[in-house]
Amino acid sequence: MKHLKTLLINPYIYDFSAYSYWSTPLGLLYIGSILRKNGIEISLIDCLKVDENKRKEDGRAPFLKEKVDKPQSLKDIRKRLKRYGISKKALTEELSLLDQPDMILITSIMTYWYSGVKEVLDITRDVFPDKKIVIGGIYPSLCYEHALKEMSKADCIVKNNEIDNFYSFVERELPASLPYKPDPYDFDALPYPCFDLYDYIPFVPLLTSYGCIYKCTYCATPYMHPNMVRRKPESTADEIRFWHDHGVNRFVIYDDSFLSKMDRFAKPLLKYIIELPFSVKIYNPNALNAAMVDEELAFLLLKAGFKDIRIGLETVNPLLQKSTGGKVSLKTFENALNCLTGAGFSADKISIYILAGLPFQKWEDVITAIDYIADFGVRVHIAEYTPIPHTPMFDEFKSFARFPIADNPVYQNNALFPFVWQGFTDENMSFVKRYAKGKNGNIDKIG
Repeated sequence: MKHLKTLLINPYIYDFSAYSYWSTPLGLLYIGSILRKNGIEISLIDCLKVDENKRKEDGRAPFLKEKVDKPQSLKDIRKRLKRYGISKKALTEELSLLDQPDMILITSIMTYWYSGVKEVLDITRDVFPDKKIVIGGIYPSLCYEHALKEMSKADCIVKNNEIDNFYSFVERELPASLPYKPDPYDFDALPYPCFDLYDYIPFVPLLTSYGCIYKCTYCATPYMHPNMVRRKPESTADEIRFWHDHGVNRFVIYDDSFLSKMDRFAKPLLKYIIELPFSVKIYNPNALNAAMVDEELAFLLLKAGFKDIRIGLETVNPLLQKSTGGKVSLKTFENALNCLTGAGFSADKISIYILAGLPFQKWEDVITAIDYIADFGVRVHIAEYTPIPHTPMFDEFKSFARFPIADNPVYQNNALFPFVWQGFTDENMSFVKRYAKGKNGNIDKIG
């Protein structure tokens, strides 16, 4: 039987601003490990390379970047467009040095980054005109019809919940025998993602669940993963041991509902981590739900190695809190802060997410939230609203956006502030961000 080879590609991106906040193509690396367990040789080109000389102690780093010309669709935008990651020439050179793969898998993340995916697809098709190319990831999962049109040079386009279609494609088109075809939701059956394909592993994301118990109107998780599926705490602890044996001591938890049923999952996991014969550093960029933080949890988070705690408040407007999901109130938020600082987290190590740029949101509401948060001595992080297809907020307000966000995903970029209006202008947004930066600067001086 022919020895089959598959190339994994994480494409570069085009955006006005981007930074590697512990970014990895986790889904692609899981798929790579599954194929490898079926005897298929795997290689990787990660186009989203960072400047290693500027990597921070916590593992974050700036992407390599280069200014580029804007496409016609963005000509009127008064911001500098950049390509983040390696150049087109560098990608072509890397592809030309490879042995001929039988299949190429190209992933995608943000919907509005699809132009980079398309460009990488076109380049790859030019270098390997007769090889099978598959496009997957978040973009085709949320914008499938658009992907069918724009990614016409691909042989297969896969949504996140269509793994069986992918397996069938591989068995039929390579052809290949895949005796090992795990369900991605079966955590016990999944191999660890193939981070070993990197020369250096600065951190590893830990997948502890799929789905979310909440139905926030701005979030696509309920569409992407309708059911909540949890991983056994001991399984996650085992993965930490594995990667620590390979020199990794930074870990990232992106899960949307990490604290759901925490007495069965989060707390036991944290206790397992505390009992490990080594220490680790853990980061939670997706934020914890303040309503679920109690004294015991706060103590466990500190002892387990959480270095910066991020909490989602979204807004201090009670009506907006209720209409967007109602998962947190000012009372539960303040209780969470008291628990965290009481456990030993210094205030400057706690960051609070506030949403800005929601449809018909008033800029003064954001300022009020910033002031409220700053009074506690904690940092505020402005999360500019990103309109995401298949979310209630997108469906309700898409016709009010200043760009055709439903027709072209490039306009779903939060950097474009799609829902500008007289109560929240571009100038207001610039002021809000400066104001938050100033408040955070005052905290830095105190710290």
